[in-house]
Amino acid sequence: MKNMFRIARWEFMTRIKSRSFLFNTFVSPFLFAAVITLPLFIFSLQPQITTKLIGLIDLSGQNIKEELQRELSRSYRLDNQSSEYLVMNVAVGNSQPYKQMLSKYEEIKARLDSISQVYEQIKAERMQYYKNTRIPNRDYVLRTSYEKLQNTREEKELIEIELSRFKSAMDSLYKREALKTADSLLHMDVLNAYLVFGPDFAKSGVVEYHTKTPGDLKEIDRFEKILQTIIIKKRILNDQIPRSKIRRWFRPIYMKKYQLLPEGQQEWNFYVQFYGPLIGVFLLFMAIFTAGGYVFSSVLLEKSNRVIEILLSYVSSSQLMGGKIFGLGLLGLVQILSWFVITLIFMSAGIIPADKIAYLNWQNAFYFLTYFSLGFLFYGSIFVTIGSVSASEYDAQQINQLLRTVAIFPVLLSLLVLADPNAPLIRILSFIPFLTPSFMIMRIPLSTTPIMFDIYGTIILMIVSIVAMVFISGRIFRMSTLMVGKKPTPQEIWNWIKVW
Repeated sequence: MKNMFRIARWEFMTRIKSRSFLFNTFVSPFLFAAVITLPLFIFSLQPQITTKLIGLIDLSGQNIKEELQRELSRSYRLDNQSSEYLVMNVAVGNSQPYKQMLSKYEEIKARLDSISQVYEQIKAERMQYYKNTRIPNRDYVLRTSYEKLQNTREEKELIEIELSRFKSAMDSLYKREALKTADSLLHMDVLNAYLVFGPDFAKSGVVEYHTKTPGDLKEIDRFEKILQTIIIKKRILNDQIPRSKIRRWFRPIYMKKYQLLPEGQQEWNFYVQFYGPLIGVFLLFMAIFTAGGYVFSSVLLEKSNRVIEILLSYVSSSQLMGGKIFGLGLLGLVQILSWFVITLIFMSAGIIPADKIAYLNWQNAFYFLTYFSLGFLFYGSIFVTIGSVSASEYDAQQINQLLRTVAIFPVLLSLLVLADPNAPLIRILSFIPFLTPSFMIMRIPLSTTPIMFDIYGTIILMIVSIVAMVFISGRIFRMSTLMVGKKPTPQEIWNWIKVW
């Protein structure tokens, strides 16, 4: 036992002074925090948002501009309370083809107005003929006026058909010219984007959005919400619902989210509640694999330098393995306690708002230490085995990388854990020793109901797994430490495990 503590002390004192340990303890957590907060910081340093000009091509004739501007101004404003968006109609008045067609259209419309006036005049005259029975040759006058009315009506209908066809062609030309003008303004960065409302947009629900940056999901989501509101209002108005009721129905709402906890209710903040346990998992992962990495690199280095042969002449293989695991495990505890101290300093300085982060408590700190200790003993015994059976550092790194991938796997399911920490799949995965520490560190702060059965069950499972793994690792370590330059086969490893 005395020799084991000597080895543990030597491993601890050697590693605690190393630059890699100091870097992983005092620099890596801040780098990790920077990776998370840097995008938010960069976003805050972006140039001040200025008013965005939005073009509008309205083919519906419903004067959408005013309603669109009103909805955008109500929902999105700059710091100076001015509207973030300004809407302008895209004009095509300078288009020569459209000018010519518009002139022709006005000419046809003037003919229609003229013939309509004649038609109404003939109808009025006939009405007088019907009322005045003393008109000479009344029957003849009525018959000729009817023929005149019929001919005028036919001519009027033909002009209406011509006007309708011409208007369709003119609308098509208007859209082409408007799109051409809007595209030109968009290329010159005069417009940030433009919208195209079709003739029946309220019925079809289709509105075109043209921009140079279609990947800006934030802008697209904003306009989808605004257009959804406008179209629904149009549909309700078409059903003759009073505007006063529509305004009341569409009054904006704000949902405040609360989480029910045993000690009461607490307002839910997605970023705080999600990133907290996630950061805890990364720190746990870093602590386990920092100390665990020292274990397997120490064994591998001593084995390749033949120093291990000298050590085994003074101590037993179990003392050597136990000293390395104990000493480097203590190193991991020092690393975690250093993070606790840093956290307490930040909390006392007000940098970390402890009153708004419920999981920063001594109970969760205890569970963090517990699952770190169990996770390190489990992975540490595996790392000892890796170092002893590997013929080169390359082979050891391959297996080490696989273990890191397995240990960090729970992070990929973090959203599922956030949605339901006690889902059957998550509970089952929590009882896999390789995944237990990471899953439990995420589940414990997020669970609204006590999960003591899972906590006690996983702790017992980890203890049993550690005993089994230490037993297996001890046998493999004892037989493989003196093998230099030769990689044992799986059959040889199995035979070592079976030997009592």
